Amino acid sequence: MKSAKIIFGALAGVAIGIQIGLLVAPEKGADTRKKLTKKGEEYLNDFNGQLNQLVKGFSEKFDKINKEIASVAEETKAKSNEWLGQAKSKGKDQVEKAKDQFN
Repeated sequence: MKSAKIIFGALAGVAIGIQIGLLVAPEKGADTRKKLTKKGEEYLNDFNGQLNQLVKGFSEKFDKINKEIASVAEETKAKSNEWLGQAKSKGKDQVEKAKDQFN
């Protein structure tokens, strides 16, 4: 959420800067447009770089969480299999005791 606010703020700043630049430009229109285009491209490249870093950060966190979930799932599966084996063993022991009592 904070990153989205930063990105929105940067875009708003660029838009305001372009408008002010057009209003107070002392140079010819063609020269001003070239400068604005160049600056706009620089801002766009910077924005794309920041956006790529944000996406990369999310991707890395997502991958880390997926690995942690897989690890927990594997541990849970192993533990449940262990408990199931113990339960079966105790069940067999109880069945044998019951058979011995009736025989």
